[in-house]
Amino acid sequence: PGIAPTADTWSPTHKALLIAWLTLLAAAAIAAMFLHKLIALSERRATFVSAVTHELRTPLTTFRLYTDLLSRDMVSDPADRKEYLETLRQESDRLTHLIDNVLRYSKLERTSTVPATEVISLGDWIDRISPRLTGRLNQCGMTLETNSQVDGQWETDPPAMEQVVFNLIDNAAKYAKSGCNSTVHLITKIVDHNVVITVADHGPGVPETMQHKIFQPFSKSAEQAAETAAGVGLGLALARQTANAHGGTLTYEPTAGGGATFVLRTPTGLASQDKG
Repeated sequence: PGIAPTADTWSPTHKALLIAWLTLLAAAAIAAMFLHKLIALSERRATFVSAVTHELRTPLTTFRLYTDLLSRDMVSDPADRKEYLETLRQESDRLTHLIDNVLRYSKLERTSTVPATEVISLGDWIDRISPRLTGRLNQCGMTLETNSQVDGQWETDPPAMEQVVFNLIDNAAKYAKSGCNSTVHLITKIVDHNVVITVADHGPGVPETMQHKIFQPFSKSAEQAAETAAGVGLGLALARQTANAHGGTLTYEPTAGGGATFVLRTPTGLASQDKG
């Protein structure tokens, strides 16, 4: 006689229950992952609010003190008055930069529309924005050295790209001013239909343990802002997100001999152009 077939112990009801349990477990895992990301985002936003509050408090205190002294004519020496007014101007620029970054980041988070672009000359654009970049570095006793290895046409959003480059220069002004070499290099070229803009400094660079965080938004606490350089840790995150929104990339690499180098690559938007 042949061997009797083994009875199937899995009835349709058992199979349905197993599928239901597996589905429930998968849904629970997805919900847990979503909740974890939501909590992490909430914590980063809370940290961001704390850091922004810290950043606003310092210049506002300076504004209140200096304007009170000036309005009461308690600063009689012209040199002192000029110094106070220059400090107020710098704090105003600092607040404007902070607000611009927050508004631009918020806009990028809310919209996915294609950026408005125009065709510009890369060389003319660098000449136009250089005074602003130089002025920021001069506040820290640093200098800007530009090196345009090639010129060409570039289809882009000029104000957005200017903000990216300014954020990179501002980052160098904050963290590289104590370096032995106070020069910041701005190098522009066109390679394989991409505009490549490099900003390199000779400061301490980014510690290896921090390199994975420098492009994360809301990553700098008020304590870190107080202990290191002024800022809320949004500039580099905004710069990378803007680059990505324009089909480009922003990367970090150590500067040869010490320092930090940031490389922005974005398409020229003109397929026939290749200056190598």
